[in-house]
Amino acid sequence: MTKYKRHTYIIKTGLQLRYMGILVACMITVATGVGWIIYHTSWNQIINTPDLSIDKLYLIFEQVNSQLIWWILAFMFLIAIISIFVSHKIAGPVYRLEESTKLIASGDLTHKVHLRHGDELGDLQDAFNSMQESLSRMVYKDREVIERLAKTGDNLRKKVDDKNLTKESIEEIAYELNAIIEELKLVTSGFKLLEDVRDNPNLEEKTQDTQDTQENKAIEENTQS
Repeated sequence: MTKYKRHTYIIKTGLQLRYMGILVACMITVATGVGWIIYHTSWNQIINTPDLSIDKLYLIFEQVNSQLIWWILAFMFLIAIISIFVSHKIAGPVYRLEESTKLIASGDLTHKVHLRHGDELGDLQDAFNSMQESLSRMVYKDREVIERLAKTGDNLRKKVDDKNLTKESIEEIAYELNAIIEELKLVTSGFKLLEDVRDNPNLEEKTQDTQDTQENKAIEENTQS
């Protein structure tokens, strides 16, 4: 199987830039806090300490190390709390989409994803619900065709039982069956199976090219917006 490498890393511009900004803001906050602590606990004391000796300098650095450790722990705790709330905007939707995928896989095509206001991955929610609607339409169509097939079978059995099976009726039933077969083919023609890829290796490359084209189109739309 051919491995494809991603060459474009800014795909969801708004989402990625937003979280890059949060990460950079946290780094700047920590760096600023540590710099402020070092200045006020070391350099400020060094400047304001007359007759600075090695012993006094040692005491100042010892005090700096003690305070710096507590402040770093405080910053770590604060960033951990912030990261929980920030990551929940993605982790929550991902968890809900995982559970929804399991429901769809179990056959529940009535389920739709409804994310909370402020959650990320809203586009994925819309795509998931669109997939659910598409699958539902296919299943409805499949059931409709099966019902027609059952009626045609009942009609054929009735004609056989009544010994009313003429050439015209046979041709009529054959025509109906051929029409039903063609509709059944259309219902599942949009699906690509692993066996299809094995039988036709070029199909995988075509699928990947289609995905790359759609991805590039999405990147252009995000860039323009």
